[in-house]
Amino acid sequence: MNAYPAASGHLADVNAQADDMVSALRTLKPKAQHRKSQLFSLLYPVIVELLENNITQKSILEMLEEKGLKLHPSRFKELMAAEAEKNHTPSHAHNQEDAA
Repeated sequence: MNAYPAASGHLADVNAQADDMVSALRTLKPKAQHRKSQLFSLLYPVIVELLENNITQKSILEMLEEKGLKLHPSRFKELMAAEAEKNHTPSHAHNQEDAA
């Protein structure tokens, strides 16, 4: 026999509340900015390859936008620099001219 019936009921309430909170937390999605950064990280090797093959930054940005990843040229350069640092590779973004 449980000497503290109210305590076990309280524990059940706390566990139920925790389960409810866990379910709610799992519905959260990353912010768009974070999602863009994650996507860019995956695309980075291909972007570097394209830049090395003299494909312009403008062309790359246009294609990315067509496929749903709209980036301002300055944000593109920031992401390129961050990825270059993370991957210990030289950044190509500052070497590319924005073709008019």
